Amino acid sequence: MQGTTTTRVNLRRGPGTGQPVLLVLDAGTPVTFDAAGGDWLQVQAEGQSGFVSSHFVAQEQQSVPAGFVGVPGSDPLPGIELAPQPSQQIHLGPDATSVERTVAATWNHAGNVLNALATHMKFAAGCAVAVFGTESGGSAFGPGGRMIIRFENHHFFEFWGRANPDTFRAHFQFHAVKPWTGHQWRAAADGRFQSVHASQSSEWSAFQFAGTLDATAARLSISMGGPQILGSNFAQAGFESVEQMFDAFASSEKRQIVAFFDFLQGTSTHPPKVLALQQRNFVRFAQLYNGPANAAEYSARIASCFETFERLCPNT
Repeated sequence: MQGTTTTRVNLRRGPGTGQPVLLVLDAGTPVTFDAAGGDWLQVQAEGQSGFVSSHFVAQEQQSVPAGFVGVPGSDPLPGIELAPQPSQQIHLGPDATSVERTVAATWNHAGNVLNALATHMKFAAGCAVAVFGTESGGSAFGPGGRMIIRFENHHFFEFWGRANPDTFRAHFQFHAVKPWTGHQWRAAADGRFQSVHASQSSEWSAFQFAGTLDATAARLSISMGGPQILGSNFAQAGFESVEQMFDAFASSEKRQIVAFFDFLQGTSTHPPKVLALQQRNFVRFAQLYNGPANAAEYSARIASCFETFERLCPNT
């Protein structure tokens, strides 16, 4: 079998971090091995035989087919229904935990498409359910039929506020050291600051006000829909502009899900986010998807949802 290292990695004499290092393989080094399985691979590389961690090798059989970027129309999967058949849905009792309810809601509502696309990407359906459940509680649209959003003050500062600091500070705040926290806003410069993230109503109010200052910058600064993809990542999600992404996400939950898979894949045949999900390395996935600051929290929540799905839906 063939593979390629995804980062600089130690080639060790035996399987384990306590084994001596024979040499360090650069990212992109071709390796060959007889069998895959477990956390360590016995490989041939650079003329030597040794062991490398399987988490840092993109294996040939993990290569994923082309995604759906550029597929015309609002529904790239017209033959696949959103929800699974009633017989395949999860049924809970009255004492279900909050994690069980999140997993069941996510799967029962969109499991058929999640399963089809996870199969396309060669990872378990439970990984897709876990990420969706963690990011949005299984919801793509909220009260009044508006898509779920999260307005990020610190991103709006980068896209608009840095060039307009006085106006920005009159209406928006965020923590100077931890900019992803302390998000407050007010419409009137002499009004009382309030939390942006108190509810979907407050998220939308802050976002719509920001839109009066710069509509494009405001859209670049929100995480959208079920997968909570930041607007500034519109190209990686398969859109020509943030406006096109916003309109697509507002129109269809299925379109959100397909965009999520396009975002995971990018243009690589061995995309790092997909590899992390194939390997069920949720810490690495959270680092790539949510950023290093919140990786521990998000990876624990994703792992909890995944384990719950595997227990509730073991044959999927």
